[in-house]
Amino acid sequence: CSSTPNNPSFNFDTAKTPSDYAKCIYPKWQQIKPGTTMTESKGHYKLLISGKIASDEILEVYKGNPNTRVFLYQRAPLSSAFGRNALETAVRDCL
Repeated sequence: CSSTPNNPSFNFDTAKTPSDYAKCIYPKWQQIKPGTTMTESKGHYKLLISGKIASDEILEVYKGNPNTRVFLYQRAPLSSAFGRNALETAVRDCL
């Protein structure tokens, strides 16, 4: 199950469409964490990086008004944060 936690760790707005943002971020996350998966439903994109028990990183991208909204949820404790800074940097680079 890959439901999102209650509050995002970070949230951003971008002028890019959800599709364009997803096309930018997905290969970057795959390069950092090869197990990254992406799903799309009605213009809403969700990227998941699964840990041993649950999804450690979840990125949701959807059309807001007027900009696209990007939410990053982080579940993993800081002790297992290998690659976390690179993931956050990729999120910001694609904005």
